[in-house]
Amino acid sequence: MSSNVYTSDVTVDSADKAQLVESIRLREQRLAANVDELMGRVHPSALANRAAESAKSVLVADDGSVKSDRAALIGGVILSVAALVTFLAIRKSRA
Repeated sequence: MSSNVYTSDVTVDSADKAQLVESIRLREQRLAANVDELMGRVHPSALANRAAESAKSVLVADDGSVKSDRAALIGGVILSVAALVTFLAIRKSRA
C-alpha cells in the first residue's frame, strides 16, 4: 500500500480495506484542519483584530500618515453629536 493515499484515487469498488481506512483517516485530518482554521477565523480576538485593522485603515493611509479629510469629518460628527446632546440636556433642565 502506498503511504500517500488520496481520497480521489480510492473508490469503494477498487480499494482494499487498508486503503479505505487510510482514505478515511486522511479525510478526518483534512476536516479537522478545516475546522481548526474556521475556529481561528471566528475567535473573538481574531474578529476584534480584524475590526481594529479595518477601523485603522479608515484613518491611516498605507504610508502611515493620517487621512486628514476623514479625520476632520469624523471629528466634526463627534462635535456635532456632543453639541446636540448638550443642547438637549440644557433644554430639558430648563423645562
